[in-house]
Amino acid sequence: MTSWTLIRNAWADEQRAAGLSPRTIEGRDALLALLEATGRTPETVSKTDMIAVLNRRHARTGGDLSPGTRQVERSYMQTWSRWMLEEGYRPDDPGARLRKVKVPRRRPRPLTETHITNMLDSGAYQSTRDMIVIAALTGLRIGEVVKIRDEDIDRVTNTIRSLRKGGLEHIVYMPPAIQEIADRRGERGWWFPSPYSNSRFPDGGGHVLMKSASTSISRVLRKAGIADPRITGHSLRHYYATTLLRQGVGVRVVQEMMGHASLATTQLYLEVTDDEMAAASNVLPFISPRARSGRGRGHAA
Repeated sequence: MTSWTLIRNAWADEQRAAGLSPRTIEGRDALLALLEATGRTPETVSKTDMIAVLNRRHARTGGDLSPGTRQVERSYMQTWSRWMLEEGYRPDDPGARLRKVKVPRRRPRPLTETHITNMLDSGAYQSTRDMIVIAALTGLRIGEVVKIRDEDIDRVTNTIRSLRKGGLEHIVYMPPAIQEIADRRGERGWWFPSPYSNSRFPDGGGHVLMKSASTSISRVLRKAGIADPRITGHSLRHYYATTLLRQGVGVRVVQEMMGHASLATTQLYLEVTDDEMAAASNVLPFISPRARSGRGRGHAA
């Protein structure tokens, strides 16, 4: 019988060697911890155990996991299960038989400029207001905003260097509002330092974690009267993309600014309103139905 500690460490080592991001490795390890909590050994985890984990209640809300979360976790389980088979730890691959997760078509969740103004006027802390402005005007994810350091800033080109998923380097430009924040927060290392030690920085001296920042922004959203649960801190990124697209910026340019590998992903951020669809229908030509008097239904010409 192989211990979970050995399996989790071996799999994490292989993922690091393959260049996967720490966030992905941590997410997969957290899922293995849930499988371990079922009481099964790595060799005896079954498809039924995996389904039970996918059907668990959300730890914070108590509701069902979102289809998107289930889809990601299913892929993690399948990757781990296949690795177990390939490395000879077990003779079968139970994850291969997990059914696909039906994920509803993604809809954009952008905030409006009025929403953002209300958030900034809600009495939030300066650091939270700065995070909101940075996310809205750069398209950076909250997890990327909290990692900004002064050494990531190029004041000659007015850009921020950011590391994205998979450790990919990405450059975003700073409009005047972000330059003001850079002047206030610059020359001190982390822009959003944490006064406490945390799981990422057990000895202190690190930055605020994404979970903490997201919670603060969610609190500001509700305080500003934005009750829609689908609107979160990530909706600031949707605002960035949607605003650029509506101002006529080419979708390929927006793709690069967002750091998307696929153009299809960028297009998901383009919200289409009822007014826009009505206006679009007006470009269609008028085609007369050729109605004739004296002819009833069923009389073909």
